Amino acid sequence: MPVIAMTGATGFVGRRAALRLAERLPDHRFRLLVRDLRRAPRGDDGRMEAIVGDLSEPRALRELVEGADAVLHIAGAIAGNDASDFDEVNVTGTRRLVQAIASRAPDSHLLHVSSLAAREPGLSWYAASKRAGEEIVLSRLERRTVLRPPAVYGPHDPALAGFWRWLARGWLLQAGPDRARFSLVHVDDLVDAMQAVLETGPVDAPLEIAGPEPDGGWSWEEVAGTAARVRGAPVRRVRIPAFVLAAAARAGLWTGRIFGLPRVLTPGKVRELLHVDWTCDTLALSSVTGWRPRIALEDALADLPGWTR
Repeated sequence: MPVIAMTGATGFVGRRAALRLAERLPDHRFRLLVRDLRRAPRGDDGRMEAIVGDLSEPRALRELVEGADAVLHIAGAIAGNDASDFDEVNVTGTRRLVQAIASRAPDSHLLHVSSLAAREPGLSWYAASKRAGEEIVLSRLERRTVLRPPAVYGPHDPALAGFWRWLARGWLLQAGPDRARFSLVHVDDLVDAMQAVLETGPVDAPLEIAGPEPDGGWSWEEVAGTAARVRGAPVRRVRIPAFVLAAAARAGLWTGRIFGLPRVLTPGKVRELLHVDWTCDTLALSSVTGWRPRIALEDALADLPGWTR
């Protein structure tokens, strides 16, 4: 059986990818890098093998990719208190994985799931680390593809659960300017795109991905209007002022450094939230692979935290 190796298999996207791909590719085996065996996805037919370790362990990475036909690199740091917290995983960890592939699976296809934030590396530590990780992948491997998703949503996502719960109650917490436009992608559409890329083969340039959306991407007003139609009741927008976000980020960073707790809301993350263009152009991805998004936000809301059918 062909082997797909995967990092990040216990996270929101990685777990969904492992289970969905195993269901859709019954002739493949899956080798998953996990820190805790208790959290590893499991199938009923023995096609999933867990390798205990993380991106800091070259031995585990070599064992993970040994003879693999494809490698899905999904793991990444989204929280930290300085640049080194992000770089250790998103840059150095990616470099270690690339080295393992070069030595143990040189003919494999690496699909590196990056982030749309890599398009604007000057905004944050996170964005800079994702861009640097991409550059390592693109410069050191011949058989590789970089995929840049925007905000990914779907069931069981802890990062956006609070946002969806408030929206279900009729309140949209707006953390950005009115003129901002952005893309979203459902996790299942993202996983389907991963499969399409793996079946198509390596692509030289980074590929952006987005779900079905209005022309020019989503605005906060359009998200509120979509939620109002699903609720059958009004949705009120509550804009969080930039100075409040900035103050919360500074306070959180200070306490995070004192107590050693990595923070998602950093000053750089605030700059990301205030950026006005996070829209995606999926033309290249669709033309190369034939992939098309299927899951509209309006149809997906009922399955998100806080909503009921």
